[in-house]
Amino acid sequence: MQYVIVGARGEAGQSALEAIKAVDREAHIFATTSSDRNGPDGEQPGLSWVGNIDLNAADAPDRVQQALHAAGVTQPAVLFYTPALGPIGYPVRAATRADVMEALRFSYIPMVALAERLRPAKTVGYSAFYWLRHTLGAYGSMAYAKIALDRLAFREPEKYRVIRAGTFASQATRGIALLMYRKIRKTEYPELQELAAAFQNSDKKFSDFFFEYAYSCEIEAYAAQFDSIPHRPTNREDLLDGNRIILNNAVDAPVQSMIGDWRWTETEMPDLPPDTFRLLAELDDIIADCRR
Repeated sequence: MQYVIVGARGEAGQSALEAIKAVDREAHIFATTSSDRNGPDGEQPGLSWVGNIDLNAADAPDRVQQALHAAGVTQPAVLFYTPALGPIGYPVRAATRADVMEALRFSYIPMVALAERLRPAKTVGYSAFYWLRHTLGAYGSMAYAKIALDRLAFREPEKYRVIRAGTFASQATRGIALLMYRKIRKTEYPELQELAAAFQNSDKKFSDFFFEYAYSCEIEAYAAQFDSIPHRPTNREDLLDGNRIILNNAVDAPVQSMIGDWRWTETEMPDLPPDTFRLLAELDDIIADCRR
C-alpha cells in the first residue's frame, strides 16, 4: 500500500516512517520535506522523497498533490501530516485573528486540502495539550490550529485520527524554548513575567528550566489520574506506538492522548474557557476565510 508523510524529517514524521515500516513491510512511502535533500534515511526501497515542498506558498496543496502524483501516488492508505508553525510566544488569550489565520494556513489548511484531493482511508495529525498552564501562557495562535484539528477528528472520526502528545525534547521544541527565552526578557504579559521571575530564581539553563516547567504542568494536571504510574517525558517511542495503533486499527477513538506512560483516548473536545479562548466561536468562520 501507499503512504504519504508530509513533513517527514522531524520527530513526528520519523516516528510515522518507522511505524509504517514496522506494520507494512510491502509499503511504498512517499515522504515530503521542505529541503532539497533527502531525509536522514536517504532513498531506500519502498521510500521515495519529495523535496522542495514549501507549505508557506498559497498554492502549496496544489504543488504537493502534483509532486505526489508525478511520483506515482494514486490513493494512499494513510496520509500523515506533521508540520506545525504559527505565531507563538504569547498567551493564547492574546491571539489575534490574523495570527490564527497564519497558523491555520501552514498547520491545518494544507492537511485538509490534501486529504480531500488524495482521499486516503485515514489522515493522521498531531495535537497538543493547549489548555494546560504552560501552553496557555505561550502557545499563542497555534492553540487554534490544534483545536481545528481536534474538532475535525471528532466531527469526522471515520476519516481523521489525532495523536495528542505531551512535551518532548526535539529540535523544534528546543527552538521554542529559545524563542521563549527571548520573549520573557521583555514582555507585557503577566503570565510570561511570572515565568521570567521563576527562571531568575532557578539555577538552571533556560532550556532545562523550560522543559521542567512543562513537565510540572503535566504532572499538575494528570498525576492524580495515574497515581501508580510515575511521570516521564514523552519521546519518539511514544509517538511510534501511537502511529502503530492507528495503522493497526487498534482503537476506535479519534484522539489518542499520551504523556509518557500515561495513555488514554478521547471522544469529545475538552472544556475551553471562552475568556481565554476568545476566538473559539469564530474559528469555523476563520477556517472558511482561510480556504477562500
